[in-house]
Amino acid sequence: MCAAVLDPPATTDELRFRANALAREVTDALEHSDGQVADRLAHRRAFFAEIRAAVRNLAASPAWRKHDLTTELLLLMERLRDEIDADADGTDPEWRVREALQRARVVLHAMVRQLEHNELDRPEHAAAFVAQALADVEVSQVAALLDTTPRMVANYRNGEVRALRKNPARVTLVAQLVNELLGSMTERGALLWFDARMLAGRTPRELIDEDPVTHRRSLMALARGGRMESDVVHAA
Repeated sequence: MCAAVLDPPATTDELRFRANALAREVTDALEHSDGQVADRLAHRRAFFAEIRAAVRNLAASPAWRKHDLTTELLLLMERLRDEIDADADGTDPEWRVREALQRARVVLHAMVRQLEHNELDRPEHAAAFVAQALADVEVSQVAALLDTTPRMVANYRNGEVRALRKNPARVTLVAQLVNELLGSMTERGALLWFDARMLAGRTPRELIDEDPVTHRRSLMALARGGRMESDVVHAA
């Protein structure tokens, strides 16, 4: 990646591509430890110069310029530089370099997830995402979850999405919940999660039916961190 000669990413797709590319480079760096001392040191110096330039390029994007994740990533680059300088033979005996790299990878993945969530704030994109992400789930069940018709879900799966005016808050919330859930369970498990009684005897679907705006925060928190509660889904 020749980040120094690239313009800052301007679109969501570009941002995602750059963040994913950086995450892959960090992963490769974590796995690279072979060779003689001089080779390891030279590789790390070259890698750091390139990765720092790429991070600065990403941070220059208007979407990330003042974001907390950007600040964290830039600080990690400074820490990584210090740890590389302190690792005289390139063996990283206390795993300080690896820890800084691992933290950078976590931040980059968080950036990618933030971009995905931002896209899912658009109802049309959110509807298409749910229909396609739950491709193995019956059309009628997806339609019930989105409070739309099976025909509309079939259209979403075919990429035919028009302006969505009905229940936009519900659709975007369901999409973001599904996005979180699919990180730890199957499509069928994600569907069953909505009908598991986890919140004072009530199901996520019941809360969404009642008011998706009011219950958004608690449901997102449950989907993100309530892994033990969601285990009931797998046993259902």
